[in-house]
Amino acid sequence: MVRGLDYYTGTVMEGRDRNGEFRAIFGGGRYDNLLSDVGGDRIPGVGFAMGDMVIGLVAQKFGRIPAFRTSPAEILVTNFNEAGLPEALKLAQELRAAGLCAEWYPEAVKLDKQLKYADATGVRFAAIVGPDEAARGVIAVKDLQARTQQFTPRADLSALVSMIRGQ
Repeated sequence: MVRGLDYYTGTVMEGRDRNGEFRAIFGGGRYDNLLSDVGGDRIPGVGFAMGDMVIGLVAQKFGRIPAFRTSPAEILVTNFNEAGLPEALKLAQELRAAGLCAEWYPEAVKLDKQLKYADATGVRFAAIVGPDEAARGVIAVKDLQARTQQFTPRADLSALVSMIRGQ
């Protein structure tokens, strides 16, 4: 076997899948002159490098890619406009203080875009406090998995937390 780099001075190695279907998963070897070649002392060494692409392809072939949630957040606090931003940040902070992993949407954009983001990143719930909800003193809680929506009083944060924890 020949590795494509001139600095190897002895044993070289490559790790491959058993069937040889993929290129090398890792490769390396002994390099006694590498440090001295770049101006340092002559210190012998052995090393290797792995490629994440090939590991990913092998893991995919054998069904070993774990299912990770894209976002650890349990609830997304929506953001309707600049005037409502302080309330959105306050609600997110209160939800975190109550033990929920909460995220808030950083831009004042259409609600549909925010809900699509939450759905795409695996956030199950969205807390909606738009101008209508604020005027009524409620939070609309949308369950993106069940495709349902409930209202809870803004003043009763424990009801919101119970709703999220109960699902």
